[in-house]
Amino acid sequence: MNTNEITEKLDNIEKALKDNAAKPMCFEEASKYLNLSKSHLYKLTSTGVIPHYKPGGKIIYFEKSELDEWILSKPVRCKSQIDRLANKYMNNK
Repeated sequence: MNTNEITEKLDNIEKALKDNAAKPMCFEEASKYLNLSKSHLYKLTSTGVIPHYKPGGKIIYFEKSELDEWILSKPVRCKSQIDRLANKYMNNK
């Protein structure tokens, strides 16, 4: 394989990645991406806990960046992080 072929393949891969990043996820894709059962994901959408879109009023879509943000929205701190925050708080009092 020559340099031009490699460059062309890399360009195609880069384009495909960019196209998929902007493409909304269907319900099934989001379920797999989040590693959640379909019933649990449906419950999250019906209760308004997770960001989603229903352009036609029936089919549910998701945006990957919003799912990533939702995943990272509630961090669980480890003991050392909690201790550090507590010490910082006490030193400021």
